[in-house]
Order: sequence, then C-alpha cells, then structure tokens
Amino acid sequence: MRTIIFFLILAGTYFQAQTIEDKETFKKCRKEFNKKTCLSDEDHDNILFYLDQCPNEIGPIENHGCPWQDTDKDGILDKDDACPQIAGPPENKGCRWPDTDGDGILDKDDACPTVPGIPNLNGCPTWK
Repeated sequence: MRTIIFFLILAGTYFQAQTIEDKETFKKCRKEFNKKTCLSDEDHDNILFYLDQCPNEIGPIENHGCPWQDTDKDGILDKDDACPQIAGPPENKGCRWPDTDGDGILDKDDACPTVPGIPNLNGCPTWK
C-alpha cells in the first residue's frame, strides 16, 4: 500500500511539473517539434523549451531564458548600463566620464570643468 501511495504522489508531482502555462505557444511548438522536445529543458535553465526564447543558452526567466547582454563589453549588463553602446566604468553607471572643456582632465577631477586648464592646477588655467 505504501508503494502505491508513494507512486501516486511521485506521479502527481511529475504531472504537475508538466503543466502547460501558455497553451497557444505550446500548440505552435508542437506543430514544429514533438511534445517531448517542447516540454524539455535542454539548456537546464528551468525554462521549458516552448517558453524559452534562447533554448540553447542559459538565461534567467526575467529575460525569457536568454542571457543578459553586455553590448559594449564593459562588464556592466545592458539592463543595468546607462550607456550600453559605449564602454564606461561602473562608478558612472557604465558611461564614460565627460571632459567638457577638452583639456584631458575628466570633469569629475577638474576644478574648472568648463575652462581648459592644466593638471598641476586641477584643470584650471594659469590665470585663475
């Protein structure tokens, strides 16, 4: 009797895990693939094949099973990067530090960010 109860609990858990969340998407998947493939998780990211937009790459459910991108390769994922096309430091949210006056001293370190100056005077001109 215990074996039968264990089997029923195990079978119920298995069938519950195979619940179809999006019947239309599953139906479309079945037209192209078989049921076993549609209910598989080949990349092991816990997103079933028929719901996974990147079924061969591990990615979070928040990104539909696709890995987060880092377009500018600065180590900051595009979703967290204020400037995803241009590499910049994490301290500036992935954007380059500006140099408004073009004197080679970044505005964050420049005491006179709108007037070209010299490094010895923290970016200020000699006449200040």
